[in-house]
Amino acid sequence: MRSGTRQRLAGVTCGLLTLGVAQTGLAADQYLELEPPKTLTGRGYGYNSISREFVLRQCVQFGAGLLDGSGASGDEFKFSSIVSNSQLADEMNLAVNTKFSASMGLVSANASSKVDFFQTTKTNFNTHTILAKYHNVEPMKFVAGDINLKPEYLAMVGTPAFRQQCGDYIVIGEQKGRWFFGTVQLSVRDTLTESKLAASGVIGVEYATMNAEVGVSTINKLKQASNTQDLEIHVTSSGTSSASLSVDQFLQQVQAFPGQNGAKQTFKLMAVPYEDIVANWPVGNPLAPLTSEQKLTKLAEAAWGLTALIDDSDFMIQNAKLFALGTTPAKRDARVAYIKSRRTFYQAQLADMRNRARDCDVDWAGKPACESLYNTWKDFQDFVVAEYDQFPMRYVSECYAARDAGDAIQSKLRQALATTTGQFSNTKGDREMGGGPVNFSANLTFKSDHTGGDPLDVRKLLSTLKIRMEESKADHTTFETTLKTPVFDLAAPSPGETLAQCSYAGTGVKSEFVAPDAGAICAPLKVLNKKAYDDCVAGLQNVKYHGMLSGKTGEDPRTETFNKNSRGVLTSMKCTVDSSSGNDTPMIGCQSIDLRSIPLDLVNRQDVVADKWVAPKQTDVKKLTPLIKPTMQRSNALRKLMRPGVAVAAKTSRCAEGLVSVAGQCLPKLKKPR
Repeated sequence: MRSGTRQRLAGVTCGLLTLGVAQTGLAADQYLELEPPKTLTGRGYGYNSISREFVLRQCVQFGAGLLDGSGASGDEFKFSSIVSNSQLADEMNLAVNTKFSASMGLVSANASSKVDFFQTTKTNFNTHTILAKYHNVEPMKFVAGDINLKPEYLAMVGTPAFRQQCGDYIVIGEQKGRWFFGTVQLSVRDTLTESKLAASGVIGVEYATMNAEVGVSTINKLKQASNTQDLEIHVTSSGTSSASLSVDQFLQQVQAFPGQNGAKQTFKLMAVPYEDIVANWPVGNPLAPLTSEQKLTKLAEAAWGLTALIDDSDFMIQNAKLFALGTTPAKRDARVAYIKSRRTFYQAQLADMRNRARDCDVDWAGKPACESLYNTWKDFQDFVVAEYDQFPMRYVSECYAARDAGDAIQSKLRQALATTTGQFSNTKGDREMGGGPVNFSANLTFKSDHTGGDPLDVRKLLSTLKIRMEESKADHTTFETTLKTPVFDLAAPSPGETLAQCSYAGTGVKSEFVAPDAGAICAPLKVLNKKAYDDCVAGLQNVKYHGMLSGKTGEDPRTETFNKNSRGVLTSMKCTVDSSSGNDTPMIGCQSIDLRSIPLDLVNRQDVVADKWVAPKQTDVKKLTPLIKPTMQRSNALRKLMRPGVAVAAKTSRCAEGLVSVAGQCLPKLKKPR
């Protein structure tokens, strides 16, 4: 087949066709859908499929009558998330020969503004693209009655001069309407913006790809999460031209366009070979070779896919800090080196394809390289999924940014302390502090919570706060408590960001440990027994905390603030250590705690996974087998994003006289079906 229209014309309603079944299937292949050029064209003008150019003359005579065909028409307005040029081409309803020419870099200089727009809109996984499209088009109108070559051109048939002056196809149908295509694109080069987009639901927290459902709110979220200058806006439409737009101006234009009046312009053209429609064409003198539309589409998709892999490789190489490459410089360097080598491979394959496939849309059967290329790349989706499975995950969480959690942890501990009054355990002596003095000590430590089992999915930071109050006379009445409190949850970070990819490293905080003064604590034992002293010192060597606080009250204390002997992150506490009652238990407790800065120690868990990555040895173009099997979740996500839209055939209808129904569309009946 040869074009997007012909793909949709694969089926045939036999009852409305006078052609045989075998002839009919071939006849459908000869309808060529074309994008209008910037130059003069229309019904009766020629098209040269060899040079891919329109001919600026009418070599035929025909009447003024027109027949209304059927097909894609009416009003449509939608927003789409775009991840590939193939998807963009489908959303813009580009003809297949245009898709192929664009993918091979062969678009002619007089291509329409719609094709120019498509050519300059580069899409890949690392660029977030939203397409706004609107079109309101009429049914295609075809030439009615006989078409005959003008006498001066009839004599040229069979000579090179005819193709040069008239082309090998004749335009028989023209579709008019109004349309608008506009894109908002964001190429994110910092993790904070990506984190904001993930938190707002614009992208997925694992794969940093845009969600399928998009609209005005999505565009506004792109604007809010990024710097305005990072947003690239591109517009083309019938009857208008746009200078640089802001997001607000773009949305105003998108929403206003459908209700505006404007001149209708050519949206699509339909052509067929001269020999299949011209009444006075000499017998047995075909000009236009046929080709395979579905196979052209596969090659176009492969070419665009290789281009996207090249662009994504370049982005990753230039912005390696945005990707999970491993936890050591050696691992990161090895991963980048691999991507560079694959980038060279993609470029070589694309150059080879473009060199060998340049004329496949002109004469598929006459170019053996075309079928060979198709057989190589027909399973391109499997290849590209395997390639992207070897790409590192993109950071969507700012795991390595400086993050002070001191205030948040302090707030959690204050809430926990509020419940301690009357809850201390009386571990020694009676229940009366006896008017003091009271020795006070508090020790604070942090650790990551591994109770979930998966060390790469540790979401909570736990604190252990031990508080001890001891009467310094009489029976040494003692009250103690130990608080174990979750103080920071990675699943609930500050508003507007996500830490979904992060996990705690080590203890979860970068605060240094402090240790008790073993020499001072064990000093009383030194004069009594050296071994006892040594054992005491040895026993305290592994005792360490993130924060320590101690103090001693005067006589008759009640509620005291301890802040003179602070070490580590713990700076002060306010506690009730005594009361005037004979039973102090109901009053013992702490009301406040103050902490120094506490920087979190986080790792992107994808970096930990990346440490296990080993470069695949097999680099066959048809299939690349990774040594580290990727997750099915990622592979399926990639396949879903790359899955082409399914064309829905129009309903079969009874056609006007002179037209036949092919796959539900009404098209001119060919005079000389092959």
